[in-house]
Amino acid sequence: MRLQEFDKLSQAVVFHDTLNPALWRDGQMLPDVRNKLMKIARDFQEFLGVENFDLVDITVSGSNAAYTYTPNSDIDLHLVVMIPDAHDPELRELFDAKKYQYNDQFNFKIHGYDVELYVQDVEQPHHSMGIFSVLNDRWIQKPKQVKATVDDASVEQKYNTYKGRIAQAMKDDDAIAINNLWQSIRDMRRAGLARGGEFSPENLVFKILRAEGDLGDLKQRITDIKTREMSLEQQHG
Repeated sequence: MRLQEFDKLSQAVVFHDTLNPALWRDGQMLPDVRNKLMKIARDFQEFLGVENFDLVDITVSGSNAAYTYTPNSDIDLHLVVMIPDAHDPELRELFDAKKYQYNDQFNFKIHGYDVELYVQDVEQPHHSMGIFSVLNDRWIQKPKQVKATVDDASVEQKYNTYKGRIAQAMKDDDAIAINNLWQSIRDMRRAGLARGGEFSPENLVFKILRAEGDLGDLKQRITDIKTREMSLEQQHG
């Protein structure tokens, strides 16, 4: 893999010989980590407020379930659920809204790594090098140490595009534009994972932007604008 062409790739592409020792030992999740993730998942399930919640599994995936973790890698914790066809659109919308609300409201960390909550439809394809069932304490898909070819020119081009869009959106300070950009970045990553997996240019751009703090700044600006719009300053005199 050539990383020298675009040096920012070193923030997103790291290969280790072992799984993250903060979370794993001998290929199994540390008991204290698993117990805490179960508590967080159950709290998130209660927060969703859906009766007759058909929970199929609780899983961890992404870089922290593989050999490609970095100090900026989240612990992607998924509630895998069965969504009845009759309620599919409403529940998906509710789950998305609740997910963003929960992740914004709480900042849980496990041994220094942020926990990011998701609701995943059991019928929805999920693309990850490793998938571990926290609920059942076993691997669903064991990660492998693989070599990857990275299209660094494409990564650099997409990175520069989104870096510029973020700078412009922050300058304009427009809530709708920032929200749309945030959704565009998430859609970009999702499409990249589905098409090219962990080392797709889209996913790598997402990781670089996260490592550099751009995504955190974008999310914070959304919160700041909403707070400002919903507040009424006291007038004097």
